[in-house]
Amino acid sequence: MNDYLVGIDIGFSKVCAAVGKLDKYGQINIIGVASAKNSGLKRSIVVDIDETANSIKECIEQLQRMIDIRIKDAYVSLAGEVCELIYNKGVVAVSSDEREIQKKDVDRAIESAKLINIPSDKEIVGIIPLQYIVDGYESIKDPIGMNGFRLEVESQIITTNTTVINNLIKSINRAGINISGLVLQPLALWQAVCDEEAGQLKNVIVDVGAENTRISIFKKGVLIKTEVVPLGGNNITNDISICLKIPYLDAEELKLKYGNLNVNGNEENKKLKINSQYGSNIEVDYVILNQIMKARVEEILLFVKKKLMDTDVYNEISDIVLVGGGISLFYGIEKLGREVFGKNIRIGTVDFTGADNPMYTAAVGIVKDVGYSLREAKNMQEENNVFEGKVSDRTRIKKDEDSFENGNKKFLTKIRDFLTDFF
Repeated sequence: MNDYLVGIDIGFSKVCAAVGKLDKYGQINIIGVASAKNSGLKRSIVVDIDETANSIKECIEQLQRMIDIRIKDAYVSLAGEVCELIYNKGVVAVSSDEREIQKKDVDRAIESAKLINIPSDKEIVGIIPLQYIVDGYESIKDPIGMNGFRLEVESQIITTNTTVINNLIKSINRAGINISGLVLQPLALWQAVCDEEAGQLKNVIVDVGAENTRISIFKKGVLIKTEVVPLGGNNITNDISICLKIPYLDAEELKLKYGNLNVNGNEENKKLKINSQYGSNIEVDYVILNQIMKARVEEILLFVKKKLMDTDVYNEISDIVLVGGGISLFYGIEKLGREVFGKNIRIGTVDFTGADNPMYTAAVGIVKDVGYSLREAKNMQEENNVFEGKVSDRTRIKKDEDSFENGNKKFLTKIRDFLTDFF
């Protein structure tokens, strides 16, 4: 398994996993993806350890059958909404007599940045260096090899609730998987869907899940803020079920099979017939179905827009990327997104054969992120001969001793109108 990297993304409705192989050039090739249904999470927090463990186990077993390799270790995503980003600065004196900055100086600076007061029920699980400063000179990405007397690091400290992280770890271990490390989910998504050119601007990744919509704002490739809208794909399904008076599972099938946000009332209507989960035949109006869906999708996007406008960076945003296995698959979502945001909208997919479904984006991003860090560490070893067997701190949350210690009314108008019409 030394040449293989496995990433697991645990969501409310499903567990997704991806496995990649490092080639001799340090590039990652994705060779398999798998998913399994999950109902053990609520708002990204484990509420049923056994259910979550069983979902992870089922997903991994699918992956093992696909690649014919026993999987024992994996890197796991950590949802942004269960974490808090705290800005802090670390300062150290360069230790060598020649005043050349070495990796141990960078490590000391990062450790000093972690010296913050946090509540007793929280713990530090990682750190994101924003920039290094050498003797007052800013915007340095990699100070190793440079000369100076004083090294500073500006960083985002990642903290989370101890109970949340412990239950997540317990679920994964109960599935028979050892955790090689944790990756903050927004950073994994960035690795999967954004390129270097995009990284020079302000970008937003909108991850629409089953229960909520996660918003991650990046500036020059650095995560600067996360937000959450407590609406997701389940709300769309629930609207269809209530308005059309059909079972929830049938509403979910209709949503995934016939979602088309370009439909309007002037088009010729047609009847959709499906076999109900309960044995009867169901017939619904195609136009009405998609009008219901469009109303809720537009509401979700409007709430996302409001969150972004509240951050004072809206006018600087150059690109909004939609990911997730629900809304991003609807026909016409990009057009509707451009109408709502007035910005460039695109669907975030990965360019690996068989993994181009947006629901695998985070799992593939974990593998890419870890692969990047391993390649970075290998290059550092070759250049400085000081590699100590640890993956770079650039984005990944390391599994070390520190890691696991201690309405807007107007947005609702269309939804309300639909409910009024049907009842």
